[in-house]
Amino acid sequence: MNSINQTTGTVKFRLKEVNSKKETSILLDYNFGRGNRIKFATGFKVEPRYWNNAKQKVKAVSTISNREEINKSLLNYEAEFISAISKLDELERQNKNILKSLLSKIIRKVEKKEQKLLTTFFEYADDYIEKREYQSKHLSSVKLSAITVRSYKQTVSRLKDFNKQVKYDLDFENIDLNFYYAFIGYLEKYNYSTNTIGKHIKNLRTILNRATEDGVNKNLSFKKKEFKTVNEETVSIYLTENEIDALYNVDLSKTPDWELARDIFIIGYYIGQRVSDYNGIKMSQIKVFNSREVLEIIQKKTGAKVYVPLHKRVRQIMNNRYNGAFPPRLPDSDINEYIKEAGSKAKILTPITVTRTKGGKTKTIEVEKNKLIVSHSARRSFCTNAYLSKMPVIDIMAISGHSTEREFYKYIKVTPQERAVKIADSAFFKN
Repeated sequence: MNSINQTTGTVKFRLKEVNSKKETSILLDYNFGRGNRIKFATGFKVEPRYWNNAKQKVKAVSTISNREEINKSLLNYEAEFISAISKLDELERQNKNILKSLLSKIIRKVEKKEQKLLTTFFEYADDYIEKREYQSKHLSSVKLSAITVRSYKQTVSRLKDFNKQVKYDLDFENIDLNFYYAFIGYLEKYNYSTNTIGKHIKNLRTILNRATEDGVNKNLSFKKKEFKTVNEETVSIYLTENEIDALYNVDLSKTPDWELARDIFIIGYYIGQRVSDYNGIKMSQIKVFNSREVLEIIQKKTGAKVYVPLHKRVRQIMNNRYNGAFPPRLPDSDINEYIKEAGSKAKILTPITVTRTKGGKTKTIEVEKNKLIVSHSARRSFCTNAYLSKMPVIDIMAISGHSTEREFYKYIKVTPQERAVKIADSAFFKN
């Protein structure tokens, strides 16, 4: 059969109208999975009675003098098309316009119009983001979150603001250490935190690395040691079991927004997931194993599938306030705002010392603990309290999705004193 199966898809030839009494077009069909398909006219026509569907070619009949020419052309089209596809990257292989353009060039001998070369930094950066955005939406094999795409957009937007206000005439050739310090100074002037500045430098380096691989950028100043990502350790708090109890039991019925945020947060605590996985859980995720309710979660960030026992408090929240269902989804920014208010009402007021660098100036202040609670505190609190409760680390990691113990121990917030008490409770010291 005149058919080639590749990881990219399947090429076949067929007639446009198989029941026609007259000549009908021979089409090239390309199927590349999940309902993705294109068809393209080969420019040849034949009566259906002269077409061999099994072998996908014109039958050997004396009345068709150019049958060999047609069949040879079909074979050539197929071979050239498969060869051209093999040279595309994964993103391009999913783009129907690119595929049809290839067929135009091969079959109709239509040369692709010379594409505008992405010669400037901003042209390349915008194109890079557009491709990453397409990947995050359409390619399940590419683990790239919408949050990451948004981060790239923010970085390029800040660079454009910098370029406009400073009149830097930014391009590949002048992205050097002079630019590096000028850009950091600009961001500090507008009171960006050290970690936000570090994020923008990291994203810029990613774009420059790709541009270098693509042969668009020749300036390697960004690889110098001084052209580094900056960061400072943030204060990442966890709530103790007593504080979780206080948050769970506090009456928030007069402030429905706070109550909803609290309920979502508590559910996040008891399932140990990121906010993207615990905010907006569906009933269909509940599975039953050996008469126990378990949540099946495919983590959005990693794609890992984890199973978490449904805690009785999660069930109580569902039954008491949401007719046995999960709470409705709340925007992450609202959770971060309302959970602080709920924490204040629950008297989570322990003073925490915080050192922050903003606008190039470092300040040390004391803030109440509730003001530091964010959606991610739920997951960190679960991991830390589960560890202190002597749950085996391997079991905690099976829920949280941490891939290594080293990564896990860096993540949890356990003081040396808490760890010493946990160790003192071990069989070694008890004996």
